[in-house]
Amino acid sequence: MTDTRKVHSIRYGKKSGVLTAYIHPKDHEQLNPFVLWDHFSAKAVMHSAGLDYHGHSGIDAISYPVIGKLNHRDSAGSHVTLASGDVHIMTSGKGIIHKDTLTPKNGQIEAFSLWTVLPAGSKEMAPACSTNIDAHHLPLVEEKCTITKVIIGHYKGANSPVQYSIPITYLDVMIAPYSCWSFQPDAAQSSGFIYLQSGTSYVSGNQIQAKQMATLQSSHLPIEIRTGKIATRLFVVVGQPLQQSFYSSVSSVHSSELNMTKATQNIENLLQAQK
Repeated sequence: MTDTRKVHSIRYGKKSGVLTAYIHPKDHEQLNPFVLWDHFSAKAVMHSAGLDYHGHSGIDAISYPVIGKLNHRDSAGSHVTLASGDVHIMTSGKGIIHKDTLTPKNGQIEAFSLWTVLPAGSKEMAPACSTNIDAHHLPLVEEKCTITKVIIGHYKGANSPVQYSIPITYLDVMIAPYSCWSFQPDAAQSSGFIYLQSGTSYVSGNQIQAKQMATLQSSHLPIEIRTGKIATRLFVVVGQPLQQSFYSSVSSVHSSELNMTKATQNIENLLQAQK
């Protein structure tokens, strides 16, 4: 067996109702450039659920509903309804406010959110914008016993159409029982994690269960994931760490206190204008 990228740690999320969060401010340096991974899941849902207008800055926020629909509206002028499998990217820049509402399908809701830091400089404090990508534009790579959806980045010759702020790879992977999936990320994309939505998998001798995140050690080695008697669906997310400071609040991350102060005021102004 060839050497593969090792697991740094396996973590459980912090659950709040139907939302489970896996990355906290204390983890930002280790998981740079990733600053949030949330799993929103609920059953027997009778009505839509979501948050009213609130603000962000200094980050790219990727929304990915897999069961149900997501209605997104923001101060950059985006108003779109995502179907299951669609992707929405909100580049918050110097400040944006938005509201998201999830509508259940057959009583179920499930969605994922990933945040990455914007690079210090002009992008960090640029005007906000949003992009929506329909599921049929995202490539699927079908191999023996595996299917890989390329949300951002590339995988074995398939390239996502998403133009992203920083170099990352974001893959949605399904693996049949008693099978193996492998991937060699770009050499610079040394930071990242694996998250299991369902099933059981094995990575460098570590068993990972559903709803667990395995953070990866910095390495140029390939990622290899094996399954036993249970099929699995998981996400592989890797990226290139940014060489900058991290100043974070509940909703924003910046490279300096000055930028955080400016963006916080911008968000407050947007919220006041919304009232």
